[in-house]
Amino acid sequence: MRRVIGQVRQLLSAALLSGPLLSGPLVFIIAMLLAAGPAAADKRVALVIGNSIHERAPLLDEPAADARLLADRLAQLGFTLSGGAAQIDLDKKGFDRALAEFKGRIADADLALIYYAGYGLNLNGTNYLVPVDAAPTGAADLGSELRDLNAILRELDGPSGRQNVIILDAFRSNPFATRGIAGLAAGLVPASLPARTVMSFAAQTGTTGQRGPNGHGLFTFSLAEVLQQPGQRLIEIFNQTNTAVQRATSGAQQPVVMFTLLDGGAQLSPTASQPAGPVTSQRPAAPQPPTRATSPLAPDARTPGLAVLYDEDLSDPKGKRYSGSVIWRAETFKSAQTGRTMTAIRADIDIPERRLKASLQLRPNDDPTLPASHVAELSFQPAPEFAGGGVSNVPGILMKTNEQARGTPLAGLAVKVTEGSFLVGFSNVDADRARNEELLAAREWLDIPIVYANQRRGILAIGKGPSGDRVFADAFAAWGRFQPSR
Repeated sequence: MRRVIGQVRQLLSAALLSGPLLSGPLVFIIAMLLAAGPAAADKRVALVIGNSIHERAPLLDEPAADARLLADRLAQLGFTLSGGAAQIDLDKKGFDRALAEFKGRIADADLALIYYAGYGLNLNGTNYLVPVDAAPTGAADLGSELRDLNAILRELDGPSGRQNVIILDAFRSNPFATRGIAGLAAGLVPASLPARTVMSFAAQTGTTGQRGPNGHGLFTFSLAEVLQQPGQRLIEIFNQTNTAVQRATSGAQQPVVMFTLLDGGAQLSPTASQPAGPVTSQRPAAPQPPTRATSPLAPDARTPGLAVLYDEDLSDPKGKRYSGSVIWRAETFKSAQTGRTMTAIRADIDIPERRLKASLQLRPNDDPTLPASHVAELSFQPAPEFAGGGVSNVPGILMKTNEQARGTPLAGLAVKVTEGSFLVGFSNVDADRARNEELLAAREWLDIPIVYANQRRGILAIGKGPSGDRVFADAFAAWGRFQPSR
């Protein structure tokens, strides 16, 4: 490590005398890979899933059409669609990828909505949604072959002010009835809900949803019709939808609404209206877990943000985009130089589809022999089957205002410490230091360009989100009481 730090010192000092540390070609590569990046998360975010064409279960006519219809309606109401559009016919990996992106995008949302149309099953009080490649052979397979709704609901725990909406049009027959899985039943059952969450079932447990006009399910078609009326509050939307469905089926299909704490003035459209008085559900709310006595910072500090990996692709100049998540936290450590307790910013990044994990630690430099104001340690942990063969080089770090923006390089130099591990020293020249600190504090996204062992290139883009903003603010406050080495 001493040899590596000496190398950083020599290279950094030489670079400071010779001019800019990050060159124009690097910025060009970043701009090329990010040219098609989607917009950053908006305050109303929706994940819309419709699974129709199953590999080992009977095909369904309505879910894909229903998902597209509702996605279009929500987009008209100002929602950002996670994934950019309705997510159609998701297999197990696709389900996980879509949920990972959604989890990142709702970190700073005021309203988070999940809509699912497809098969829904339950066993012993646990609800399951069905990917299109699911093929359970017994009860022991359900956790890996299906997707546990209760686990998805737990991911909605987050900022106390966010309203969550879950809409489940998943009341059909059991597609795996012939497999003899004891206790596995069609439809969904009431579940414990996160705080400030509304959950709407298209039908009651033990019943099935009916077909509606134009190739749609009746429930989703009715919901889409109600959503065309501006200024509707949440409870009004579901009350009107449920009434329409019951009337159309003469009571054969009766949707159910459950909720915990409900924002009476919350709407699915941005149109202002007066808050409603107290409301009640059509059915008693499901049991809720006890509220934990935590400080306002605790839930926010655990909320993941969005991480995105852009990979160079010879067949597509825009590159390929893989979504994941990042968890930010402040951590303390004892300085090896002075023995003092210091604060560092840490990010743990996960890109599930690429089987890549990474970590970043950013801290002030307290080593007087190293001409750097701050240092960043980067570590990449690819799975053995990682397609790139490992990470061989990190040219530097850039900061940008949003996911699709072009980044501004931080003045500094990166060197390889060991395989998959890199150290970035940031310039200690007064002008560079002030500019770096301004970029780190003010910009919402970090870009980390990477070169794989197979010489392909990629960019790891990391969004701060609310938890990252809080961690950076707390760390900079702590660093203000510490004078890094000059």
